[in-house]
Amino acid sequence: MNFVRSSGIAEHQTRPTDGSAITGAFTEADRHRLEEVIRDARFASTVPASELVAPLAPRGTAAVLTERECVFDHCAVLLFPRTLAAGLRYLEARGLAPSPTVPSTVVRARLSERHGLDPASCEVHITRLRLQLPDGRRHAAVEVFLFPRDSGAFDERIAATEAGCGFENHTAFVLARPSSPLLCRLVTTWHTDAGLLWEGGGHNPHEGGPHGSTVTYFVRNHHFPGRRRFELHSSGDLRAATIGLPRPAEAVRRVYAAWLSAGGTVT
Repeated sequence: MNFVRSSGIAEHQTRPTDGSAITGAFTEADRHRLEEVIRDARFASTVPASELVAPLAPRGTAAVLTERECVFDHCAVLLFPRTLAAGLRYLEARGLAPSPTVPSTVVRARLSERHGLDPASCEVHITRLRLQLPDGRRHAAVEVFLFPRDSGAFDERIAATEAGCGFENHTAFVLARPSSPLLCRLVTTWHTDAGLLWEGGGHNPHEGGPHGSTVTYFVRNHHFPGRRRFELHSSGDLRAATIGLPRPAEAVRRVYAAWLSAGGTVT
């Protein structure tokens, strides 16, 4: 994966101490991808949100709204540990303080649709890793989806495709002052100015406060440069903001098909 890296930031990371038993939890390629997303999250925490969504027209509506209203939250990656327990032990040994895992309904559904899997046997878990960021904060800035190799649905061809294409990689923001009009404007201006296609989203009544939270997903038109997938998190139920907006399902399908036909080149 070709992430932009920060410069001049020392990396102070603990390393596994009990040898191959921990190191063997992930393939070498997955360990490299984990290092990449950690570096990218540290970098993303140091730059303006508009730079992460770039290219944007300077002082245009999308740039102004993104800069003023969006706060970086995390970067994400899908990994394939030997077992779930082994993967979590490795992350703990790295000093990354993985959060308790929860099942990933969205990624499980996306993987099942993409690869023709039975969702019941597609075992995907989510954990968040707490990083020491350059500004001194310790923040859960990396989201890891774990698809264990001992899962009934696992296949090496799936791992190769997902690792090569980075379909689940994304950069996530939270809205500092969420409102339905603001979310509607961002969906519209991100599409116009940055080539971001609204993939969909939903409301989770159990996270984000007494009124839950709303998550919205975006994928970048493959004719545009820049980071390719984004999530936008808002406290409250803002589903009404996107009622009536066209969801470009066919354009989204073409984007993912183009990534696959390009041989998994990830930017």
